[in-house]
Amino acid sequence: MSQVIFADFTIDHKVKKSHAWILTSHYDVPYIMGYSLIGGFLIEGNSETRFGKTTTKALDSFIWTNLTVEAMKKTFRRVRPRNAETPNEWFVDGHNSFPSGHVASVTASVVPYILEYKKDYPLIHLLWFFPLQQMAGRVNAQAHWQSDVLTSVLVGGLIGYYTFKQDKPLFLYFVDDGIFVGFRYRF
Repeated sequence: MSQVIFADFTIDHKVKKSHAWILTSHYDVPYIMGYSLIGGFLIEGNSETRFGKTTTKALDSFIWTNLTVEAMKKTFRRVRPRNAETPNEWFVDGHNSFPSGHVASVTASVVPYILEYKKDYPLIHLLWFFPLQQMAGRVNAQAHWQSDVLTSVLVGGLIGYYTFKQDKPLFLYFVDDGIFVGFRYRF
């Protein structure tokens, strides 16, 4: 097994596992959000309502974030804390700790809603609880290092911001006779 020291983050360390419900429910949240976005897209995605447009952008962000994170995982191949002695084990075949797909996808899902509704509904910022809960849960489960989840928030946040700023979705949208799936760019 080859090991390459890629980066030495001083924030990375193993944490003692806790069995608090808030830290152990991290597996289900991304799936619930993903299915909710798909349902919202199918119900509201073709409408010109504010919520429908935001839901389409959130689903677009969710999809692009997952594709980006999977490419990063295949590239960096970092060993998870539960399988490593140190956080410096990168580029090891069969591993995929960096970055966290759970944290990135949840962050990407909430960012378009927060950006759209923050002025009208300040309590929308409570949606930041979901990425924070995912971060704590993934580190607690020893599935990710602290730098993994911090990078994931950055990736999900940037993609969420980018898709929010677009007039039309980049990946998934309704057309006259169905749903378009694919990369959309006009030269």
